[in-house]
Amino acid sequence: MRDAEVAYAIHPIVRKYLLTVKDTTKALIACGVPRASNVAQITTGRLLNIDLPSLQNV
Repeated sequence: MRDAEVAYAIHPIVRKYLLTVKDTTKALIACGVPRASNVAQITTGRLLNIDLPSLQNV
């Protein structure tokens, strides 16, 4: 499975519980997900350089 596919699958949970990259990475490592750090960054928008707080004010 590609990193983006894993990120898409867990995105609703990350958003619902407002998980940070660090929290998401820990959870993915505990689940045995390869490249957990990259998946966490994609999921939280860090890899895409998205400023989420500014988007919430729109």
